[in-house]
Amino acid sequence: MLVSFLFFFCLFTGIGMASSLWRKNTIEDYFLASRNIPAWLVALSFGATISSGATFIGFAGLAYKSGLLAVVSVAALTIGDYVGWRIAGDKIRSKAQERKAHTYPSLIGKLGPKDHPYVTLIAAILTIIFLGTYCSAQLVTGGKIGQALFGWNFNYFVVIGALVLLAYCWSGGIRASIWTDAVQSLMILISLIVLIVAGLQEIGGFGTMWQTLTTLDQNLTDPFQFIFIPVFIGWFAFGVAILGQPQLMVRHMVARNERDIITARRIYFLWRWIVLMLACTSGMIARVMIPSGENFDPELSIPALWEDLLSPVFVGFLLAGLFSATMSTADSLLLSASSALTQHIIPKWRDSYMLARFGTVFVIIVTISIAMVADRGVLKLVIVAWNCLGSALVPLILVQLFGQIISQKTALTMMLAGLTTALFWRYGLGWSKELMDIIPGMAVGFIIFGASKIAKKRTHVPAE
Repeated sequence: MLVSFLFFFCLFTGIGMASSLWRKNTIEDYFLASRNIPAWLVALSFGATISSGATFIGFAGLAYKSGLLAVVSVAALTIGDYVGWRIAGDKIRSKAQERKAHTYPSLIGKLGPKDHPYVTLIAAILTIIFLGTYCSAQLVTGGKIGQALFGWNFNYFVVIGALVLLAYCWSGGIRASIWTDAVQSLMILISLIVLIVAGLQEIGGFGTMWQTLTTLDQNLTDPFQFIFIPVFIGWFAFGVAILGQPQLMVRHMVARNERDIITARRIYFLWRWIVLMLACTSGMIARVMIPSGENFDPELSIPALWEDLLSPVFVGFLLAGLFSATMSTADSLLLSASSALTQHIIPKWRDSYMLARFGTVFVIIVTISIAMVADRGVLKLVIVAWNCLGSALVPLILVQLFGQIISQKTALTMMLAGLTTALFWRYGLGWSKELMDIIPGMAVGFIIFGASKIAKKRTHVPAE
């Protein structure tokens, strides 16, 4: 299994490295691939970037613990995701080209008729902090899998993953990320299909799985539990919050034209829905085959099934695909964070291709540090980072995309109040299990915008 893993992992890594043959040594090519990526690559890259570690590890673990409620989460997430694409897809690409924005934070500060440099700066700082956290979740994924299947030290795998990230980004920038994303998106789909077929054959089919889950816990097969509504609302908002994720929205910015965004959306959602449903099914199969207990980590349900159902050579192949896919997501996060650093935090590096690459080195060091000391729950790390960025950025982005003009002061207030509310809801009040913190976080942003509009109207009402 180890030999197979190393062989295929080197193969997948080589695909990303090979992209350097097509690179141009410019800032625009490093961060935006010269805005010349075809629709199918945009779709598959978006899919792999949004899914890798969270799909294989997080959603399978969620289904293992909560059963059919995970399917409700997936449905709400996909609907919200679709709404985000319809609102912003072609607009993001056209505005980025019109305003000559090379990064997503710079675009956020230029969505209105006036540039808001402090908005760009705060967006860049938040990008570095929370995408660093998100990126660390991908390294945690690799560390947990290596520890479970090979018995290797967790930190050892984290460092390996970080070095691979650096190799991808140093060689080809976002082009390397997109190339590897395309391969990994297909790997994710194939491996999940193989796993589901083997698992259902092992346990006697879907009907047996359903009956066994009901026997273990009736809540596992009841999607209409008492937390159904807050779960649906929370994951719907989580889906819409793709608008606040620089590593995803930059995929719109690299497309060739607006028509390609429409094609990419169709390909992506077909892939996304299938993959998420397969991941949930695999988690439920794992619940049937592997009893829950204090010593079992639900987020390792898919790797555990691989060991039980498949040959060592094939496990090594799938493990290499999973590890490489996780790294492919992480390098997208890394590039977005490093672009925020070099383009906005250290402006002297803005026009230097070489210094942009050294900025990537700095960010990967920060990411390794987070991965080694942070909570090792992959989905939890992803949710915290995603919700904080969504709370801070999405209300501001949405109101401007719908043509509303706001002052820089109001924009900054919306961002900071939304972020503070989300953090206080989770860590101060501890209410995130009852309702995702992104809901109150985004709500506060919209409330502040509404209050500013009312105040502005009142100041313009003539005295009687």
